[in-house]
Amino acid sequence: MAKPPGVALSAHNAKVSAPATASNEERVASSAQAGPNPNSMHSQHRPRRSQPVTVAMLNDVRTMFHSLLNEFAYFIDPTWVTGTIPPELNGTYYRNGPGLQVSNPRYQRHTLDGDGMVFSLAFKDGQAFFRNRFVRTEGFKAEQKAGRPLFRNSFTRGAVDGSMNFNPFDLRFKNVANTGVLPWGGQLYALWEAGLPYLMDPVTLDTVRETRMGGQIRTNTFAAHYRIVTEQHQQQHHHHHSAGGSSTKGSGAGAGAQAAASTSSTASTTAGTSKRLVTFSNEFGFTGAKAVFYEFDEAGKLIHETEHTLQGVDVALIHDMIVTEHYYVLICGPIALQPVKFATQYMLGRCSIAECLVFDSSKPTRIMMFPRPGRPSGKVLAPRIVESPEPFFVFHNVNGYEAEDGQVLVMDVVAWDEVSFEMDLYDKDSRSTKCFEGGARTQLTRLTVDLRAPGGPRVERRKLLQRTVEFPATDPRVTSRPHGVAWYIADAVDDPYLWGPAQSIVRVQLDPQLTVRPSRGASSAGASNGAAGSGGAAVRMPCTPGLAPARVAPGAVAGSAAGAAPGVAVDEWFLGDRTFPGEPMFVPRPGSDVEGDGWLIVGVHNADTERGDVHIFDAQNLSSGPLATIHLPHRLPVSLHGAWHREYTGPDPADPAVPRWQHLGSVKPM
Repeated sequence: MAKPPGVALSAHNAKVSAPATASNEERVASSAQAGPNPNSMHSQHRPRRSQPVTVAMLNDVRTMFHSLLNEFAYFIDPTWVTGTIPPELNGTYYRNGPGLQVSNPRYQRHTLDGDGMVFSLAFKDGQAFFRNRFVRTEGFKAEQKAGRPLFRNSFTRGAVDGSMNFNPFDLRFKNVANTGVLPWGGQLYALWEAGLPYLMDPVTLDTVRETRMGGQIRTNTFAAHYRIVTEQHQQQHHHHHSAGGSSTKGSGAGAGAQAAASTSSTASTTAGTSKRLVTFSNEFGFTGAKAVFYEFDEAGKLIHETEHTLQGVDVALIHDMIVTEHYYVLICGPIALQPVKFATQYMLGRCSIAECLVFDSSKPTRIMMFPRPGRPSGKVLAPRIVESPEPFFVFHNVNGYEAEDGQVLVMDVVAWDEVSFEMDLYDKDSRSTKCFEGGARTQLTRLTVDLRAPGGPRVERRKLLQRTVEFPATDPRVTSRPHGVAWYIADAVDDPYLWGPAQSIVRVQLDPQLTVRPSRGASSAGASNGAAGSGGAAVRMPCTPGLAPARVAPGAVAGSAAGAAPGVAVDEWFLGDRTFPGEPMFVPRPGSDVEGDGWLIVGVHNADTERGDVHIFDAQNLSSGPLATIHLPHRLPVSLHGAWHREYTGPDPADPAVPRWQHLGSVKPM
């Protein structure tokens, strides 16, 4: 295939080399290789650096935030692929993010307020098809028609046109539909947690309209995060045999009467599974905060809706949730609106409304558990609230599950000791690296809530990894059940104080012994990395039905050698000095019953080429390097959350009538 007009192709491999000179504080020099080395147990060593961040590196990071103004639909040419796309990898990877940024210095808009762009990468028989389209929200269409920004959003400072004409009381923000993407019930939705979903065509990615999902959403917001839970259920079949030898099947009262009258009957029970979409919305205002939880079946029909007041919470900034067998769990960090900052800075257009929300370290974090309706056990449960004396904030949860007959909840989260909504890393005008010196680090943390503890429920909090991580991914089959492995983007630093932007992909495996003895004598274990299993009564470790435990990665490093707590092993691939990843996506291998057996898809930005790559790893062996790297002929703008759909949505690769390359159109720069 000829390369597309006006687009230069580059089949590049990320290479990492140690710096020419190392500072006295350098702990371990970085080392790397361009690709997999079958003779090495750990071919891409963990680079440990004590002074990782410079303004030049931040400028590299910021090149992720440039717009992609063109929309494409094309087959991936084999010459653009290094390695081999696994032929068993069949389905479609979707991802959403702020793809259109304001670049004109006259106008004001923050990076995270960019317009949503969804891309899909459909795989079939070792081939791939790429498509990207902007979410054509009402605000997007109005601004494209005007040729300039018309709306501001929660991270935007002052008037959107950069003038002094700023109305601080106008809180009408544009639905940018830029955060999540949901394929469900034959539909595709672009999500932004401060507004309603936008319905899109799952094949063409054409925008249809803003939607309440057939009138089933009665709130004005819908979370950008959700959980898909596999429900186990049993079906009983009654087989009734007549004298003539024929049989009938039935259920319910009618079948029971028929069975009683039959001269011969048998009964059998078969296990089955079904998927549930579990999500929520949260709203807050002068009357307080509330959350509404939704559960949808596989056809997109609403099964359950429950509403709860968030007691003791004034400002509910909740980006994600946890689902266990019996509970919806929200982790509410202590966030408050700072009146002085609102009056002296926001009112004058010097900070955004989000920057007026301040982390209050004098107040506890509240772990709020609400009973799920229709829970299989039929237990009568009431909402529970557990406070952690040492406050923290959570954007993203990994997974949660129950032990000890539902009396112990185990939850892994990416926790911040403190958080600032100034978001300096994403500020394209910032020239400071101070945000990477302590402060708001994102660290893998285990929360163990013991509902049986004397004196009331208690929470133990343990940091599992020194490295900073974000954007967790798990095997979807373990959602709400015990998990042994998860994947993250991580920094290339291993230091108790300093950290940096994400440049690595890590696979973190957890020994079951981490959860067998939650503390019952103290309200919190704080930031302790002490050995698990110290004190308290033993807890029976549950298992995930139908799944074998995750295998140990050949190149994994465990415990203190990996900068991790005892019982934690880390397998890593360092992407490169100028390469920065987005959220990883795990895809199970068809037919496998082993947790974590499958592939990890990671879209990355290469600041050296200013183009995007998509890596496909063996999810059980990151350190051997990518199985395949797709070198896209254009940039891949920063994006946030993605989803995997088991169906291939691209055109037939063997159909000669399908164009190999299509330029679908362009959008106006802002």
